[in-house]
Amino acid sequence: MMSDDLDKILNRQFGFKYGVISPQTQVRLLRLYPRHARLRNLQFNLETFQLSDLPSIQYSALSYTWGRATSIDDIREIVIDGQLFFVRRNLSDFLNTATGKGKSGLFFVDAICINQLDYTERVSQVREMARVYRNAAEVIAWLGHPDTQQDLDNVRSLGQERDCSDCTHWTKQQWAGFRYLSYHPYWTRVWIVQEVQLAKRIEVWCWYFTFPLSLFRNIPLNTLPWRRKLRFSAEGRPHIEVDAVSRARSPAERIVSDRTRLVLRETDDSLAQGTLVGTLDEMITELTRPHMTAETYQSQLPDSIHQLVRKFGMLECSDPRDKLYGFLGMLKESRRAQVDIDYTKEVGYAYRQALKIGLGEIGGDYWAEAHYWEPDVLYGTCLGYYCDARDAFGMGDDESMSILQEIITELCAETQFEGDLAEFERRHPLLWHQADLGTLLTFDKIMLYAARLKEEEELSRNPPERWRKILNKGPLRKLLSHR
Repeated sequence: MMSDDLDKILNRQFGFKYGVISPQTQVRLLRLYPRHARLRNLQFNLETFQLSDLPSIQYSALSYTWGRATSIDDIREIVIDGQLFFVRRNLSDFLNTATGKGKSGLFFVDAICINQLDYTERVSQVREMARVYRNAAEVIAWLGHPDTQQDLDNVRSLGQERDCSDCTHWTKQQWAGFRYLSYHPYWTRVWIVQEVQLAKRIEVWCWYFTFPLSLFRNIPLNTLPWRRKLRFSAEGRPHIEVDAVSRARSPAERIVSDRTRLVLRETDDSLAQGTLVGTLDEMITELTRPHMTAETYQSQLPDSIHQLVRKFGMLECSDPRDKLYGFLGMLKESRRAQVDIDYTKEVGYAYRQALKIGLGEIGGDYWAEAHYWEPDVLYGTCLGYYCDARDAFGMGDDESMSILQEIITELCAETQFEGDLAEFERRHPLLWHQADLGTLLTFDKIMLYAARLKEEEELSRNPPERWRKILNKGPLRKLLSHR
């Protein structure tokens, strides 16, 4: 079976030499030149810049999918700094299109600007992707060349529309073009999420046709509920079920509208006020009532890893570890600092970090005193995130539950959430159903174990009244007495 890294193999064999950089503080940018008809291969240069200088540098960043590299047909040649360099076909198509459209200047292209054969550099640069895409003057979302002539005709029809944001007058062919763009495989990749959402300006390119990102953001879909339910299979294995309405949203809409928020603003509607009809009291009431209009904006608040895994954990990536590393740029700084990027370790290492950080976030959100009397919220969120993370990283039940048990034990020593877990276990009816078998029982035993550690700590001092009730009257005491 041929490797999917044929481009890297060829670059190693042909001895391409990168200039040395300090990957923690520097970044390379690719300089594009106008197309020269007499040159057989595209010519480029790599230039080095300080990461701290990026806000003052005019450059573009490319967001794209790498594509396959399993045969020589998937590979194209370009020239960088006078050396032959091999890239994959999708990237070559972009470079040809960009130069064909007269684009020039500095670009960040990860497959070229990062030495993919240098593991240390690659890991360091992954941490800086948020800074690179956030500071770019523009991000180009490259969807490649349409697959068929029919797709090309449909996209061309939409691209030639004078105002493609007004869909009320679209033709059937233009709607087909919009569907092709909205369901393009580009939107199914993990890394695309932060590249799109962190950009301050972004254009969507499909061959020579350019579309605004707002084309996919006309409806703030995040204001509609993403309906998810926690279910249990016949053998008790927990899983998340998403309803048909939520699944019907296109991949583009899910990503582009994720940070779209609605805000109501007070406005003066002189026309409406001047044409009021009614009794004097009705008109006075209406004239004194503020008129509101709904506007949208893009939230800049960082996300939580448990929210990102829930929403985007099933997107695709060549390495499952990127289900954590690919979201780093969207997390708050304190969360990013907890992540150790290590592609040499098993997938379980990344899964463990994602699970522990996510459960810690849920603890902050749901296990505070204000939510004490909502144990179902705690349980559903905690167990739901476990299912999301397990499935996203492709972990088996035995290994994932073992890791969860370790994390619960650690959190018992690090946080103060165990009391609420114990109270939940006393109240939640699922715990007392003998029909709930398999993984569900294993999960409940872990929760009970966590609660017991907290009880021992509490009872070593003067126990509060609620703990006396739990121990003396609640079913938790009966369960623990049989362990």
